Amino acid sequence: MSVRYEVMTEEGLDLIAPVWLELRQMHRARSTHFKALLGSQSFEERREELLEKAAGGLMRVDLAREDDGRVVGYCVSSLGPDMTGEVDSIFVTAAYRGMGIGNALMEGALRWMESLGAKRKVVKAIVGNEEVHAFYARFGFLPKSVLLEQAQSPGGKRGSDKHI
Repeated sequence: MSVRYEVMTEEGLDLIAPVWLELRQMHRARSTHFKALLGSQSFEERREELLEKAAGGLMRVDLAREDDGRVVGYCVSSLGPDMTGEVDSIFVTAAYRGMGIGNALMEGALRWMESLGAKRKVVKAIVGNEEVHAFYARFGFLPKSVLLEQAQSPGGKRGSDKHI
């Protein structure tokens, strides 16, 4: 297996769709409280979120491709107007893990952020996917806080209707 790397901007988003779907399934399987929400988002919706974010700053899409052109890993990163760099999404398909692809993708994204003068760099990890913390820690990313979000009940209502 020979992997080559390519750097793109927003136009690279469409190329990651099949691999992003694999990531979505993994998140859905691992999520403790938000399985339905994670499983219901379409790639088109996620793509629009990322493009909206890029409209206020800059976006980079790093791709890892097999010889036949198939994307086997990617990293989408952004730099906002406040000079915060974010790894928005990174994933390597299961068959290609352990080959250094994730490291190469992450290193490329971080070099890009640094070259543009990022003052701060962040990455979000879904609860249930804590095994990625060790990977992120190798790049200096450590837990800073935990954001708690109210889960919606199946009927769309938040929490309980009972008053205490």
